Amino acid sequence: MIWGVSTAFVFSIYIVLSKYLLSHFSSPWLLLASGVGIVALIPSVLKRGHVYKSWNRKQWRLVILMALLSGLFNFSILLSINYLPASIATMFVGLSSVTLLLRTCSIEGRLPMPLEFLAVFFAAFGAFLVLGVKLQSFSFIGLMFGAFALIFGTNAVILTGRIRGIINAKEVVFSKQLSKVIFACFGLILISRLPAAPYPTLAVLWVLLLATGCLKMLESFTASKTAFALPPVTYRNILLLNLPIVAFVESWMFDIHLDDYQWIGIFFIMLSALSAIFSGEKRLKAL
Repeated sequence: MIWGVSTAFVFSIYIVLSKYLLSHFSSPWLLLASGVGIVALIPSVLKRGHVYKSWNRKQWRLVILMALLSGLFNFSILLSINYLPASIATMFVGLSSVTLLLRTCSIEGRLPMPLEFLAVFFAAFGAFLVLGVKLQSFSFIGLMFGAFALIFGTNAVILTGRIRGIINAKEVVFSKQLSKVIFACFGLILISRLPAAPYPTLAVLWVLLLATGCLKMLESFTASKTAFALPPVTYRNILLLNLPIVAFVESWMFDIHLDDYQWIGIFFIMLSALSAIFSGEKRLKAL
């Protein structure tokens, strides 16, 4: 629980800081910064080289797929933040808790239990209030990448459940860091905007960019520890704490205010998290 709450707060800070930096840097630069922590993990990975030699083809496919999903998720969420208010982009990440719940029912071949059905209803109604009422006022590109982040994030959590016992948390983080670097390099070929601010503002921006990368690495580690210690549904719903945090900070820093009915929508989304956590779902079977 402590790992989960910590992850929610760290991710909130990362989202808000990314929103600010995206007005100066292109998204691939932020993605690259979030992958620089790979350097610190290389010694630990090298020490376990003998373990990797015993992995079969299926295990390697799972690890590579984990890295691919992580890279796609992180790139999608940054592009979504670039085109949407941070609170709206964060809502897409939070809704993965509901899609995970539905995917769990599908995997186990059963209908949702009463509390699970209630969680889905609360989330859908909350998302309608936050997003649906003013849907036409939001960027289509931002909404598209928000949906991609929702899809990739949900599948990444499912895959994390499958690779428990195969790799430890540090190796999960390493695979995520590596995918960020690779995706960032491809992204920089297409988009490589840099700030044109005078000194010392320019130096401050680069320091903040590096700090953002450190925050993302910390979030990746705490999220992996949480995912390995809690049932997937509980893990994803704890992370919904970042939604009201981001909404409050965004209104204070960027003067982007949600309407009253949108705050009510956030309340219902948080209520869906409680319903899902207490639904009794304990585990996620392998696909």
